[in-house]
Amino acid sequence: MLRRAYARIGAAVSAAPARGASLQTARRHCHDGASLSPFTPEQGMSEHDKFLFDTNGFVIVRNVYSAEEVARFHAAVDAHAGAVHERRGHLRLTAATSPLAGDGTTGRKDLAGFLGWAPPHREPFRTVLAHPRLVPYLHDLVGPGYRLDHNPLLIMQDPGAEGFEFHGGSTLDNGEWNHPLGYQFNHGKMRCNLLAFAVHLTDVAPGDGGFCIIRGSHKSNFKCPPSIRRYEDATEHAYAPAVNAGDVVVFTEATTHGTLPWRGAAQRRNIIYRFSPATNAYGRGYTEGGWPASYLEGMSEAQRAVMEMPYHPRLNRVVVASDGSGVVHPAPREKHKVDFDRAVFKSDYF
Repeated sequence: MLRRAYARIGAAVSAAPARGASLQTARRHCHDGASLSPFTPEQGMSEHDKFLFDTNGFVIVRNVYSAEEVARFHAAVDAHAGAVHERRGHLRLTAATSPLAGDGTTGRKDLAGFLGWAPPHREPFRTVLAHPRLVPYLHDLVGPGYRLDHNPLLIMQDPGAEGFEFHGGSTLDNGEWNHPLGYQFNHGKMRCNLLAFAVHLTDVAPGDGGFCIIRGSHKSNFKCPPSIRRYEDATEHAYAPAVNAGDVVVFTEATTHGTLPWRGAAQRRNIIYRFSPATNAYGRGYTEGGWPASYLEGMSEAQRAVMEMPYHPRLNRVVVASDGSGVVHPAPREKHKVDFDRAVFKSDYF
């Protein structure tokens, strides 16, 4: 039996490139470059947005969704109003005396699970996963093979609702690097270990409150003082962008960010999606038997690719095309390597 196993391994080895193979052949069998950089710079972010993101830690992508498309989001949410949960009592996010407490009574409202709603209500939310306007940001900031990391969450604030203490950031409270959220710039590329989209379904005017961020905090080497996290001082450094319904704020979780109490006249609605690189995972929703079947049912090929568990793109990972229209296979694994892994590990992959 052992002899047969060695024979299989020998056959696999004999199928590998000879020692004297050309450099071109060797490169063809080195998949890391092909799998991690399958697209051209022209298919990515603009130089304008690269500068803004690297400098501030976020960028606003305007008019991603039209008024008609935003209306479909709202119709779906309204149809599931019974599933909304308000944070009351010990679930509130702020202390009664906090500047972020709002009216002290109205809590934030949360809603999730919409990727698995019955059609047509699930469809608007699924478009975020591979939207042609958003894919270039995902490829440049997270990398090809990006994956949905957290279960998306819809945040709602009624007038007077509390905010949320500033969180995230590049540095832990003990002063160490917060690498699970980390932002880096190396070899001419930005990389985020956890990238977030704030998909705004309602307008936010100056002074209304809502999403707030400390510009440039993704590069800080010092922990954020508690008084700043609680919005008690240095408030001039906290920026709450004015946005319109249909805009998307793309930001790294390495920024220190939070939510201001809502002062607008109508309910604020904002959906948070979080994405990680192909090899990373922060959330574990995918591990509990996988994403719910209702989430995956009827997804497009591109949307389904974003729901994959973490593993390297060189291991036959399917990648969302640069325009979100479908998928590409950037570096198919060669048969002789698959055969070798089967012989050694009794599996297609190590």
